Amino acid sequence: MEQILPLAQSEKQKAYWRKLMPVNRPATSDTYKRTMSGSSDLFSDSFTCYSLAARLALKEVGVNGRYIAAGIEKMLYPWFMDPITKEEVEDAKEFFTKEAAVKKFPQKAWETVLVNDGRMPIDIYGLPGGQTFLVKDGKYVPIMSIEGPGALVTHLEPHLENMFAPLIHATKARLFHEAVGDGFAEFGLRADQNVNNHVTLPLALYVGGGFKLTSDDQAVFLFPEYLKDIGTVGHEFIMAYQKRGMSLEDAQERAFDDFVNENQRSALLPDVINTIKSGLPAILRQLIKHKGSEKVIMPRFDSGDVPKQCLYWKRMTLDAGFKETQMVVEDGYNPTKGRETKRIYAATGFNPKDIIVGAGGYFQEGCMRDAASLVDKRGATEHNGVLESSMKFSDSFGKSSQPGQIRVYERDRTLIVAQARESIDARLVSVRLVANGRIVYPENLEVQKQRADRTWNLYNKIEYSPATRRVIDERTAEYKQIIARADMNFTTKFAKDEKW
Repeated sequence: MEQILPLAQSEKQKAYWRKLMPVNRPATSDTYKRTMSGSSDLFSDSFTCYSLAARLALKEVGVNGRYIAAGIEKMLYPWFMDPITKEEVEDAKEFFTKEAAVKKFPQKAWETVLVNDGRMPIDIYGLPGGQTFLVKDGKYVPIMSIEGPGALVTHLEPHLENMFAPLIHATKARLFHEAVGDGFAEFGLRADQNVNNHVTLPLALYVGGGFKLTSDDQAVFLFPEYLKDIGTVGHEFIMAYQKRGMSLEDAQERAFDDFVNENQRSALLPDVINTIKSGLPAILRQLIKHKGSEKVIMPRFDSGDVPKQCLYWKRMTLDAGFKETQMVVEDGYNPTKGRETKRIYAATGFNPKDIIVGAGGYFQEGCMRDAASLVDKRGATEHNGVLESSMKFSDSFGKSSQPGQIRVYERDRTLIVAQARESIDARLVSVRLVANGRIVYPENLEVQKQRADRTWNLYNKIEYSPATRRVIDERTAEYKQIIARADMNFTTKFAKDEKW
C-alpha cells in the first residue's frame, strides 16, 4: 500500500520530517513502557486499543470547551514515513538487555515489525485535521484510537501525547481569527525551544485560523504553498547607523531611508527615541517622499499605548493626504488585546482592517500537556479472541478513562463517542490515519483549514453511544461496589481508633 504524504512531497520536506525522527525508534519511549512489555506476554502481545484524548478544556476566553485537531503530520511522519530498520531493533535490544539498569526488551513485538517490512503492525483511527471536538459537561471526545500489539501501541504513547502543542496552537489560532480576522502575522520563532519544532506551529495556525504570515524562514522554505514570509525592521538595524558625530535621530532617518529604498514593503519601528514625537514623523516623511510609488510603508508599534498610537498615525496620514493606512501592532498581543485595539480604532470611524496584529509568545503561554490533560489510555485488550473493554478510575475528578475501541460520530450539533463495531445512526467522523504501519491519511492543510471553518461553531453536546454507556455503567457499578465495601471495612476496623 502506497503511503499518501501530502506534506512530504519534496525531498527537503522529507528531510525535515526525518529531522524530527528519533535517533532510534525502538529505544524511544518511557522506561516503564518497556518494563511492562518485558514483564507480561498478555500486556505485550495481545491486541489492544488505546484512546488519545484531551480531558480538560483550555482556560481561554471564548474557547467554550472546543479544540481543533491539528498536528497529525507531526505525530505520524517522523515515526511512520520510513520503515524501522533491523539495525535500530538490534541496537536497542543489545543496549537494554545488557547495559541498561532495567534489562527488559519486548523482543517478540519488535520482531513482528521486522517481519512486516519494518512497519509497526498497528492501525490508527482519528479525527481528521481541522475537526472541532469538545471537552465539556464532564465528558470528552477522544482524538485517536491506536490499535495493535500492546507493546507497540503503548510504546507510542509519549510521542503521541506531544500532540498537545499543535492542538493548543490551532485552537488559539481560531480564537485569534475570531478576534482580529485575517490580518495576523506570527513572530514567535524566538519563543520556541527548538527551531525545527517551531515549523509545525505556523502549520497548526494555518489549520486553525487560516494564517499564512510568519517570520519563520525555515517554515516558509519548506512549505511555501501554505506560508508566506513577513519581515520587518528590528531595532538593531537602526542601532547599526549610530556613530560619533551623528545624532540618534539622524541615524534613524538614514536607516529608514536605506531600508525603504531597498524594499517594496517596509514596516518601520517608531519607538527607538519616542513613537509619537520622533518615530512617526520620520515614517510619515518616508510616505511623503515615496508618494505615487508602489511602495508600502507603515509603522510597527512595539511598545507604549499601542491603540492610541494607531489612532495618532491614522490622523497624521489623513492630514497629509493619505486615505489608505496600514500598521502592524505587537507587544504581548493575545486575542482579547487584539480585539480591543481594533474596537477602539473602529469606534473612531476607522477601518479595523488597517491593523495587522502580530504575536508569538501567546502561542507558547500555557502550552503544556497538563493544560489539556492529554492522555493515551488502554481501553480494551483481547482475551482468547474476545476484545474486553477496560476502564480506569481515579481519586481525581475527570481522570477516568474511556473504554473500548473508540470511533466518533456526529449528529446535528452532537458528537457521539461510540464503539467500532456498533451501528450508529449518524455520520462517522473518525478516519483511518495509519493502516498496518503505513500512513493513509490523504488530506492537505487547505482541506483541514476548511474543516476548521466549517466545524468550529457546529457542536454543543457530547453523547456516549449505547454500547459505550453500557460498559461505563457496568464498570462504574463495579467501582461503586468496591468503594462501598471498602468504606464498610474501614468503618468497622477504624471507627473507634482516634488516630483515624
